[in-house]
This record gives sequence, C-alpha cells and structure tokens, in this order.
Amino acid sequence: MTKKTKNTKKISKGTLQAIVAAQEEHNLTLRMPSATLVATSAMIAAREACAAKVDAIVEECLSKNCKFRDSKFDLLNDRRNCLYSSLISETVYKDIAGTKRIPDLFRNPVFFLNGASPDDIKQGSVGDCWFVASLAVISNIPGLLEQLCVKKNEKVGVYGFIFFKDGDWVSTVVDDQLFYKVDPQTRRRSLYFSSCNEERESWLPLMEKAYAKIHGDYESLTGGYTSEGIEDLTGGTASMMFSSDILDRDRFWEEEMLHVNTNTLMGCSINYQEEDPEKHGIQAGHAYSVLRVAEYKGERLVHIRNPWGEIEWNGDWSDGSEKWTPEAMEALQQEDKDDGQFWMPYKDFLNIFTTIDRCRIFDASWSVASSWINYNVEPRSSGKFQFELTQPGETVIVLSQPDIRYYGAFSSEFINILSFHVYDEDGKLLRRAKITVPYSKRSVNCELKLKAGTYTVVPHVQREPTDIVASSQGDDSDTAVNPATRSDDVEVVVESVKMDKSSYMFQQRKASLVRSMSVARVTGRKLLGVDDEDYEEDDQPQQLEEHRWQLMLGLRVYSHDRNIKVTGYAGIHPLLRNSEEQESSVSGNLDDPESVTATLADKVEVAEPKRATSPKLTVVAEEKPEEPEEAAKEE
Repeated sequence: MTKKTKNTKKISKGTLQAIVAAQEEHNLTLRMPSATLVATSAMIAAREACAAKVDAIVEECLSKNCKFRDSKFDLLNDRRNCLYSSLISETVYKDIAGTKRIPDLFRNPVFFLNGASPDDIKQGSVGDCWFVASLAVISNIPGLLEQLCVKKNEKVGVYGFIFFKDGDWVSTVVDDQLFYKVDPQTRRRSLYFSSCNEERESWLPLMEKAYAKIHGDYESLTGGYTSEGIEDLTGGTASMMFSSDILDRDRFWEEEMLHVNTNTLMGCSINYQEEDPEKHGIQAGHAYSVLRVAEYKGERLVHIRNPWGEIEWNGDWSDGSEKWTPEAMEALQQEDKDDGQFWMPYKDFLNIFTTIDRCRIFDASWSVASSWINYNVEPRSSGKFQFELTQPGETVIVLSQPDIRYYGAFSSEFINILSFHVYDEDGKLLRRAKITVPYSKRSVNCELKLKAGTYTVVPHVQREPTDIVASSQGDDSDTAVNPATRSDDVEVVVESVKMDKSSYMFQQRKASLVRSMSVARVTGRKLLGVDDEDYEEDDQPQQLEEHRWQLMLGLRVYSHDRNIKVTGYAGIHPLLRNSEEQESSVSGNLDDPESVTATLADKVEVAEPKRATSPKLTVVAEEKPEEPEEAAKEE
C-alpha cells in the first residue's frame, strides 16, 4: 500500500527570499532609526504590564465563554460617566443612537488595514481635533503609532494601549464597545466619535476611547494643543510659539521645518479670530497637522492636513491650483481630491497660522530621569531640583505640573504659569526658561549643551485667577484657549445650576482630588484610568492646613548620559518656616527667579538645599535595554 503523505506546496526560492526581505523591511520599520519612543525601562515595563493585563483578561473570558466588558469604562451601563465630566455638564452629545460592539457594527472588521496613515483619520463629535491631529502626525511615521497598541484579542474584544502621562508611561485596556449614530435618511449606522475613512478599521476609535478613559470621559478631551497630544503619544517635550515671533524665517526653515518627522513633530492653528481668515479655507480655533515639507524649483512648501478629512486651503499650491504641473504633481505625490490634505507656500503658512505646536521626540539613544516635589505658590516655596551629569552633551530640561485635564469638572480657580532658572555648580545663571504662549501652561522646557557636573533648577510659578463659572453667552464657538468641534451633533446647554467656586461642596471635592493626585504622584501610585487600583483611600491622618501644598511640580531631564540623576527638594512648607528663615529668604531673593536680574555672565549664589529637613525624591535614569529593537517588535 502506498504511504499517504500530506499535500504540501513547495515554496520557490524567489518567493522565500521575498518573504524574508519583507520581514526584514518590517523589522527595520519598527526600529525607526529616525524617530521612536524613548526606549526606557519604564516604557518596556508599561508594555509588559499592558500585555499581561490583556493575557489575563483573555484567559478569564475564554474560561467563562464571554466577551470582555470593561467595568471601569462601560459605555452601555455607565454612559453618563463615560461621556461627561460631572453631573451638571453643559455639553450634550445628542443623536447617540446606542452602543454596539465592533463586530456588530461592521462586516469583517479589522484593527489595522495596511497600517496606520493620516488618510485614515476623521474627527468625530467631540472637540478633540488637537488629539486627532496629533495622531495624524505620528501616523505619518511608519511603525510609530503601532508601538502604542501593545496587544489585543479581537475575538474576546480586549485592546491594550500605553500613553505617556505626567512624565511616566502608563497602560490601560478597553473593550470593543463604541457609540454609534443612525442617518435619518439612509438608516445607515456610523461611529459617533472618531473613525477611520474605512470605518471597519478600528484602531482610531479604540485609541481615542482609551485616551478618554485615562482622563475619565470623552468630554475631558474637548480643547487642547497638538504638541501636548504628541507628547502623550511619544514621551517627547511639547512647546508652542507664535509665528509672528520668529526672528529669522530662513533660519526657522533650516533649523525647524526641514526636521519635521525626524526629531520634531509639528501642528499648527489659528488661535484668535482675524478678519475672515476662513476666506482662505483655513478654520480658526482648529488644529491642523504638519505632515511634511518640500522645496520645489525654489518654492518652499508645507504639506498640511485638516483632521476633518475635508475643507482645505484654497490659495497658491492648493488642490486645483494652476501651479500644479504634471511634473510637480509627480515630484510631490500630489492628488487632487477633497481629503483634507493640501500644500501651501511656507510664507503663507507663517502668515496665516498664528501658532505653531512643536514636540521634540527622542530615540533610544536618549535617557530620561525625573522627580516630583510639593510646591506652594502663595506664600512662595523654596523648592528646587538638582541633576548630575557624568558626561557632557545636549540636555533637554522640562518643568511640568500635573495635567489639569485629569481634574475634569473641578478646574482650578487659578492658572499656574511656570518658568525656571538653571544654575551651574558655581551658582552661575545659565538659562532662564519661560512660556512664550500664555495659554500653553502644562510645561516649559529648554535645551542646553552642558558639561559634566551638578546643576540646580529653581522653579517659579506665577498664579493668575480664572473664572470657572460658564460663560453667560452659552455658545459653542471656537476659542484660542479651547478649540471646540463644529459638529452639529454636539450642543452646549447652559443650565440654571452652576458649580460656583465659592461653594463648600466644590471646594471640598476639588481639594480632595488635588490631594489624591499629589499623594499618588509622591507614592508612585498609578493615575486615573490605568486600571491598577486607581487611587487608594488616603488612610493617613488629616494634616494641618498649611501642610496641604497647592500643587506638584515635576522635572524631567533628557540626556545621552545613562547615569543621569534628578533629585527634588520640596523644602519646608512656607507657613512653617520660622521668622529668621523667612527674613533670610526675602532679603536674599535667591529662591525667586523672577527677582533675578542677572545676565548670563553674572553669578548668583544659590542657597544649598537643607537635606536634613527637606523631603527628597530621587530617580535615576532609566537604563537602556540591551536590545531595544527586539522590545519594539513585541506585540
């Protein structure tokens, strides 16, 4: 009897070589030599924790023969808390027809369809154009966004993501429930919030959902800046500037624009209403993505995308412009279609867009170390940071406060504007860093080339009052500080009951939340929305009022030095200092950078921190994994 064998198809040598070449190309893409996430052990730990959560959920669901339902962000059973920041929210998301799982909404759903790209992205019915624009920016770099989607199981309906929040990588998981709406004419279902152009592709709505979860709800995503979104997606450093403040436009082109998508990612917007800016097709109060730049026959051009996926620039080099010759269209890969992408001259880019959002990103050759301290604004704290470098090199210093988006409805009655001074170990003032765009308040940074040694960073916080009570105008217009969606699916309703900042309930709840944030930061507990216990109850005895510091300040230092160390000194609470210490501090003005009028050539003596009485936090630089390429390839 003839022995039966399996019918196997022999792979030709050419086909095998093609498969190997494709795999190598894929691996090279994931390594991304030009731009990548900061490959610290904290990021690797977040990825591993996220993957472990997904694995545990899959095992449990399979054993019970059920799909995953996220009890901490359940769109079906806890709709209001998933949508709104408070019970008296003024935003109403109308026309939500219901909640369904992805396989029940679309035939043959997929997470990625040929990877992620800016062409995929369409903003939905929440005012997060800034976040959607940041996704378009990073999806323009192959493989970068895929690193944030750590692990998934589409059968069970669980998806794990990582984000960079308040100086640390955090992970979260979500289920596959999404809000949908129904067209009244066609009765066709579509996603209510963001969606891909091919709606059955699900990475975008699920990533937006995960980002909403770590901030508490969808409403908390309304209004923001593209650079901050990129920072949360890459671990970079965000900064903003007014285009009118650029001194040398040729130099800015050479030093900034030509490095887009290598070490800088960029967005732009018109942040105040000019005389009919939309006559050019550019929307005011709306975030745009800068995808790339090019020089063609002496013309400097910028390629931009509207996250709506439509409505474009209509001036020179716009779609259909007479400047587009067949040669130019081939050279710049231009397609004449209404997809929200357009080219415009560099000079018009700077003249029309008022604000430029930049995010410096770091590859695996960089290390980052950080520390947080308690800080008091009024009366002024004497807190400071020190960091040590064992080798010279380029250094990026970032002073930040916890992201106020976490506080949701409990917005502070004050805006804290940050600045800082950097001194060397001889007390010489090296640099003063301050925010140049007043409403960009989350962080401030500077870049320096430093020698090996010890450096001191003295923070300064300027407190300005703000009104948390809703405007009596009751409109949903776009503003410079809070660009909102123009979608007809959202309306803003001003109710008769408002959360007045003088109310006892408001003050108590806000104070409790701020204290919880501070305790979580100091003790290393996880932040809201990241699944790991969230906030634990504060079982410590109540302290005196003067012990309740007004905010937290964090310092991150990026360097090529693998041994970098950052130490924070909170000092004694200002109300507990004795009169002698207070008089010394006031007379010397050493802890107040705003009172320092020295030039860079002057020397200022910096008071030595009192190590015996000052609470101290030290974080050593994260060690670079031996093989970051392999870490990046993990699913």
